[in-house]
Amino acid sequence: MGSPRGARTVVNPGRIAAAGALAEVDGGAHVEDALGRLAPADPADRGLAWALALGVLRRRPALDEVIQQAARRSLRTIDAGTLTVLRLAVYELRCTRVPPHAAVDQAVELARRVGVGHAAGFVNAVLRNQAPFAWSAEAWRGHPDWLQARWRARHGEAADAWMEANNQPAPVYVVPKEDPAGVSRAFQHAGLPVVPVGGALRVDAPGPVTGWPGFAEGRWWVMDPAALAVADLVGELAPGTRVLDTCAAPGGKSFRLAARGAVVTATDADPARLARVGEGAARLGLTLETATHDWFTGPRAGRYPVVLVDAPCTGLGTLRRHPDIRWRRRPTDVASAAKRQRAILANAAAAVEPGGVLVYAVCSPEPEEGAEIAAGLGWPVEASFDNAPGLDGQDVFWGVRMRRT
Repeated sequence: MGSPRGARTVVNPGRIAAAGALAEVDGGAHVEDALGRLAPADPADRGLAWALALGVLRRRPALDEVIQQAARRSLRTIDAGTLTVLRLAVYELRCTRVPPHAAVDQAVELARRVGVGHAAGFVNAVLRNQAPFAWSAEAWRGHPDWLQARWRARHGEAADAWMEANNQPAPVYVVPKEDPAGVSRAFQHAGLPVVPVGGALRVDAPGPVTGWPGFAEGRWWVMDPAALAVADLVGELAPGTRVLDTCAAPGGKSFRLAARGAVVTATDADPARLARVGEGAARLGLTLETATHDWFTGPRAGRYPVVLVDAPCTGLGTLRRHPDIRWRRRPTDVASAAKRQRAILANAAAAVEPGGVLVYAVCSPEPEEGAEIAAGLGWPVEASFDNAPGLDGQDVFWGVRMRRT
């Protein structure tokens, strides 16, 4: 393995972007944000960057087991930049069809490109030595030990299948604003297969969604079916019903409610994210009122017949779509999130008219963030949603519809 003497390997820009994104994730960034800025414009290179970065995040413990055995030293003794290069290379060697010599050549040159050229020889030696070593089943599942134990205690053997499902590429779903059959035909006419899933369409196609048929015309938006089910927990809506969406960003639930004829007020604590909700509504031709408000700090004037609270949470139900979350969370985060959720729900409940409906939901399977928070309010429950464990490619949500009596 290795390049001919005197030749210099040109590193694919997708690999450079993946390494940069993983370095930013180690510093606390979200991988989607990092890749959105760093991934090259060329579709093939951009796709490579996303596939490598997300693949490494999903299989990181397994990659680390192999690296530690091949290097014959603790990972703590390997600097972060070198470890990132090794993870990317071992992922390519073990989990893709890239020829071994190409993966090694790219890794050695990548080390130089990302500022760890001093370790190029070490990278080459580790990759030459990695083939005989195996990873454990626990490491291959790609989830922190504490989370594996938590899910197995509640879901038994189904937890293992759930974790493996989280390690597969996440499908993309779109929700038609209207005329689902027409939207489906437009995709199929463009050669993009779609599969109906509830009120959404799963689109089995690569590429940026902005190039898909109907995007520019505002015929649909991207939204997971589980999130859609939570929005629909509000039940029947008479045209013109006033609805408050308290934690609205990224906006899918507000769009759904507005498309059903509701008069929606969308609030969020983050002005930048709220602005994107407004931009999405404008593309879709939907009218929303938006207002910045942090429901953790207190209530807001006004009462509504329907209030939706998709509360900020650990996001542990979205690990298939956001694999970096699993390495950002700690066991104590569930309790910390619950404290914030309890305050948000109490303040939002004050905005519900007598006899009105309150929907509380989280994209987390943890009862401390879902059922226990809702039960603390003491309102009668009319309907609920819970799709854990997630085995079907959808995010995992927990939600409940309650009524103020």
